[in-house]
Amino acid sequence: MDGTSPLPELGDAEYGTEVLQLPVDKSEVELDRELVARANALGLRATLPSVSGYKRNTSSAVSNSSESTSQERTFSTASDSSASTYITPHSSIFSPPSPGPAGPDAASKPSRNLSFSPYEKYLAQDGPTLDPSRSRKLSTPGDGSAQSIFSFSTRKTLSGIRGRMRLRKKPSRSFGPASSCLVCRTDFSKSTPLQNLPCGHAFCAGCLRTMVEQATMDETKMPPQCCMPVPAENIQAILETATQEGFLKAVVQFSTPWESRMFCSKASCGEFIPCRKHVDPSAPFAVTCRKCHTRVCSICKKDAHPVGKDCPKDWEVEMAPRVGKQPGCKRCYKCRGLVECRQGSTHLTCPCKAQFCSICGGVWDPAVGCPNICNSEDEIGRRRDSDEARTAQDSFGTAATTDNEAAEKRSARHPAIQGLQQEQDKAMRRFCGFMAKMKTSMEMRQLQQRISLAERETEQVEELKDKHAKATAQLEDRQITEEMELRSTLEQSERSIKARIKHMEAYCDGLGRHPSGPEMPPRVVTEQNLRDLGHQYNIRDDMERQHQARINMMRDRQSKRMEELLEHQAVELDELADRQRSDRDEIESTFTREGETINAVFEARQSRFTARWNLAIEVLCKELEDKDGVQYALVLAPSWPGTGGKDDGEYTVT
Repeated sequence: MDGTSPLPELGDAEYGTEVLQLPVDKSEVELDRELVARANALGLRATLPSVSGYKRNTSSAVSNSSESTSQERTFSTASDSSASTYITPHSSIFSPPSPGPAGPDAASKPSRNLSFSPYEKYLAQDGPTLDPSRSRKLSTPGDGSAQSIFSFSTRKTLSGIRGRMRLRKKPSRSFGPASSCLVCRTDFSKSTPLQNLPCGHAFCAGCLRTMVEQATMDETKMPPQCCMPVPAENIQAILETATQEGFLKAVVQFSTPWESRMFCSKASCGEFIPCRKHVDPSAPFAVTCRKCHTRVCSICKKDAHPVGKDCPKDWEVEMAPRVGKQPGCKRCYKCRGLVECRQGSTHLTCPCKAQFCSICGGVWDPAVGCPNICNSEDEIGRRRDSDEARTAQDSFGTAATTDNEAAEKRSARHPAIQGLQQEQDKAMRRFCGFMAKMKTSMEMRQLQQRISLAERETEQVEELKDKHAKATAQLEDRQITEEMELRSTLEQSERSIKARIKHMEAYCDGLGRHPSGPEMPPRVVTEQNLRDLGHQYNIRDDMERQHQARINMMRDRQSKRMEELLEHQAVELDELADRQRSDRDEIESTFTREGETINAVFEARQSRFTARWNLAIEVLCKELEDKDGVQYALVLAPSWPGTGGKDDGEYTVT
């Protein structure tokens, strides 16, 4: 089947007639427009998903269909995923990034203005395996104690003269002879020097970059090392700015103990949050993700709690005796110790000299007091009013719950809503039956194509085998003819030799005899005649062996030609099998795409059906409310089989 032709099972006319039960001159779009117009007339600004999501070419991949369907839904929800669109700020542990490249070659040059002090501290904590000053000293071409050849000092010492001689005689390491990488063993020229490590081994930029990237991803391979850890200078020389920042983030993360590591609590982020020297005065136990700006509690490592609320995982604070309505103790943000609260005072001082508020835990400001203004009478009154308002809201919520229950019962008993639900149930059954019918039709069509392909493959194999049989028979006939011709030639040669021997024997038998006529001279038989006769005897005796040898040679050549023909025929059969296998794989791939496409189209239609049902219920409830003057609760649309009551359709009502 042509991949560019639409699937016959996805016709809109048959779908509209059997499932939507629309007239011939009315489309699904017009049906949706009428429903949206009814909603707008009632003051509901509603929209439905576009039909173009599944009216595009059905030969496209299912991912495109599903993506377009999800993009065309106009339902809007409050989601925190929009926070991911913020520009990621650079961490304070790194230096600011370098400005943009000034030319096309600037992107290929690695930036070296990031501070690698976290990496050097990590090496110092990891063990005395590498001294940064020593690595820098090893990277210099000459001895550090030697004076420069451009020094203005007039003092000439023996060590200075020797140092200048070494500098003049010892060539620079980058201009030395070509050497090979320790890993890939590739030779590099002077224009692309290797990175020489303190252990004496040399690595190319690619292999060393791979080592650094592996250390960035795997903590067990940090720090990157050969015999000794790789110095910061070598890493800076091969990594670009973005890669350097990722490596330094990994260094900071791996240098933090497991129990102290914190990650963003947002499921779609999970960014590592490094330890900060400065805390937020208003919420000292909350840290902020630099990537998505999500606030995380440093105690339970989950979403940050509201200001003034202690972490529920802090059992010591929760189990402490309370002072009035406030906790009996508060945890210090600096030393994490517990400080007892005093009645009538919101100012607490920890033995570590840290000062904070006893209500919200904020850092105490000597000039202002609590950063959240918990110590003012107005704030205390506001909190009291807030508690009373919350209590009143709870009472109001109870009354609203009662009204909602009454509205639900009213909607469940109304005949118009019941009729709409029954109509929607019938439409769902029609949709499921039509979908099963179309899938069965597609499976039958694909089965017929498979049968046709199998029959065509069988015919191709039989035709090729008949062709091979004819070629083999023709070769056998030619070989038999050649052997008969050779045997005829050999028999003729044998008769000629026998006749020659007969004449020579007759000549030699007349030795010493007179010829028949007196006038004829006497017959003379020489030794050469006898030798020739003996030679003919030898030829006759060896004739059968020579003839058989020639026949065997011919048969060997014929056998070789037959083997070559059979091998060629076997290759042709294998090639035909490969082509047939490729055709089967291609048609199976086409069938898979067709199945994915029809699933995506019916999924989009199902989602559109659910959105239409939800909007119809909304419109009907609104019409009944305007007519009767009482509230009607929205009922659930029919749940599709296998969805567990989950409504996939989404529509927008404002």
